[in-house]
Amino acid sequence: PSKKAGQKTLKAITSILKYHALSPLGVMITNVSLPSKEQNANEHKNIVNLVASYLYPKSTLESNNPEWNCTDGAISEGYSLDEWHKKVECEIEDFYGQYITRLLVDLISVISPYDNFTSSH
Repeated sequence: PSKKAGQKTLKAITSILKYHALSPLGVMITNVSLPSKEQNANEHKNIVNLVASYLYPKSTLESNNPEWNCTDGAISEGYSLDEWHKKVECEIEDFYGQYITRLLVDLISVISPYDNFTSSH
């Protein structure tokens, strides 16, 4: 999500899902980029905090292992929140991609259906 006026990325995706704007077997292509530390250090720090906090409770995460691209989540691996935050900060490029993927999956599978349910009852 951008701070720029008029930028409502997640709202647009939610509307697409809510009104079933994708046909069966439709594909949604998204394009996101991680602001660099040099571009905006404060925004970069906030994104690191957001990504670390969002991924910390997840039970599984992606790994770079070509045989099995999945690993236990941070809590299962024994990371404290502070340790996890430091790991995410050091590897933010990898974790930011996972964050975007997981956010979209959660939006599609949990958040949007719940929003539709509460709107109709």
